[in-house]
Amino acid sequence: MKLVANITNYVFDGKFKSLSRFSLVGISNTLIDFIVFTIFQGLIGVNYTLSQVLGYSFGVVNSFIFNKKWTFQGGKSNKKIYHELFQFIIVNIMSLAITLIFMKLLIKDFNFNVYVAKVVVTFIAQITNFIAYKLWVFN
Repeated sequence: MKLVANITNYVFDGKFKSLSRFSLVGISNTLIDFIVFTIFQGLIGVNYTLSQVLGYSFGVVNSFIFNKKWTFQGGKSNKKIYHELFQFIIVNIMSLAITLIFMKLLIKDFNFNVYVAKVVVTFIAQITNFIAYKLWVFN
């Protein structure tokens, strides 16, 4: 049991603190995103583009709160919260645009299933967001 506690402390409070915490927050964001996406696209029948925007938006709210408070612990900068929020929104608008472009490309040009395309673009967004949050938003 002590070994598990030591590993957990090393991963979440040690060298990989930001990345591991970002990953956990990302999992919760992704779950929220997929649930909202599925409700709108699969159950209600809303177009996948609008469903992507809605799902992504719900995940973004969760992401800002938990990445600011836990993953990057408010950052070490003297930035005001509205400045961080503005940067966060810019990053996520760019990330959303990237996901919409790739989603359309995968579905229309490569005949991917809408949910498979959703998984692929989610990974693309995660990589983009982690780099931008760490280097620009919460630095």
